[in-house]
Amino acid sequence: MEKTTIANEKTSRFFVRLRRIPGEHWYLADGSEKNVNPKSKLKVPDSIKAQDFLIDEISFFNKLVWYHFTCGDLQGWLPKRNIRKTFRRLDVDPIKQATQSDIDNQCTAILMLLESSGIQLSVDDLKADVEKWNAGSGSLMELSDLIISKTHSIRDLNGANFRKLDKQLLRRRPILVKVAGMDNLKSSLILLTGFNRKTYYYNDPWTGKLESISQQHLRKHWKRGNLEAISY
Repeated sequence: MEKTTIANEKTSRFFVRLRRIPGEHWYLADGSEKNVNPKSKLKVPDSIKAQDFLIDEISFFNKLVWYHFTCGDLQGWLPKRNIRKTFRRLDVDPIKQATQSDIDNQCTAILMLLESSGIQLSVDDLKADVEKWNAGSGSLMELSDLIISKTHSIRDLNGANFRKLDKQLLRRRPILVKVAGMDNLKSSLILLTGFNRKTYYYNDPWTGKLESISQQHLRKHWKRGNLEAISY
């Protein structure tokens, strides 16, 4: 395949959806991208047009940006210009906290954030750092040394507007958010992993599942958590 990959780092996997456009959506089969012509364009089946497409590579060829996708048994290349800008969901596996303790909630949420960057570690390895953090101010930005040591970056999103949160998710970076009143808990951490217009997706350590919440309700619980949020 003759192409230039956009990112130097391996692309973290994420889900996209197709835009509503006139005419038929199409894709290219693997290996057919060198000479794009009408005959090389394959129709996206109507049965999957509304589904989520898993992206595992971003490339540039034929003067366009392309996403390599899989959707069921189908795979190939989609042109970026046919992808919705109002939807993005990162492929971050939810993890259920081991106990109902605040420490396990915090460790699990932070673990999911760090593992999304490609590193591997265990909750036990994190506990000492999280317990030390709890002994201090407990503000999310006080986790900077830990986050930077693992991911080599930190992004302060305290008090950010939702446009900035969306932009960070479009950069394929999940967001650690402190909330209060969610799951009937006084305080807890969740991991934002995507959005669909004014709906947000998050991994909830309390349930161990991917959940969704309206922007309005997320704002309410986030405000109760002092609008704290960080990413990398």
